[in-house]
Amino acid sequence: MKIIRSALFAAVFGLCLFFGTLTPEARADGFSDGAQKFIASLADKAEGSLLSKNITLDERTERFRNLMLESFDLKGVGKWVLGRYWRRASSAERANYLKLFEEFIIATYTKRFKAYTDAKLQINGTTSRKNSAFVNSQINRDSAKPIRIVWRVNFSDGRYQIIDIVVEGVSWIQTQRSEFVSVIRNSSGKVSGLIDALDKKITNLKASTS
Repeated sequence: MKIIRSALFAAVFGLCLFFGTLTPEARADGFSDGAQKFIASLADKAEGSLLSKNITLDERTERFRNLMLESFDLKGVGKWVLGRYWRRASSAERANYLKLFEEFIIATYTKRFKAYTDAKLQINGTTSRKNSAFVNSQINRDSAKPIRIVWRVNFSDGRYQIIDIVVEGVSWIQTQRSEFVSVIRNSSGKVSGLIDALDKKITNLKASTS
């Protein structure tokens, strides 16, 4: 059983965390402004922490993990991605799944540790709707067409957290949910099937980066 990784999201996510200079343009007030500054700060942290040439892959991976846990609501996203199957899962399955979901995200995007020195993230303004801010941006590269990206940011427990990245109109979490639900359905509706598939995928990803 396989979990299909979206090459588009993997590539773009790598670019999102390894771009060069951040060039913010439009600004808003209050919540929207705070979310926009949060994305700008994420860019600075990623560039300063992850692009160092004097660290090992293990150190880079750990820094990436810390950045993800600080900046993304991985627990909330993981629960949402599972959809109605979250309610059907046992307590043990939920705990195991959330742990593996985090490892899956880290292992997947660790493979994208490259210095995209010609990439620049340009912020084009921010809007807010209900409890979310949407930071509109694009990745500019010398060798390719700009990629439109919208960062969906929530504010909870006193901090901003990313809950989705929309690339050229396609939602990361919607794509992940579709893939995970497909695995569960092919496992007779059992969450244990997804857990097994995640475990195998993580093992393969780690082996390919070692």
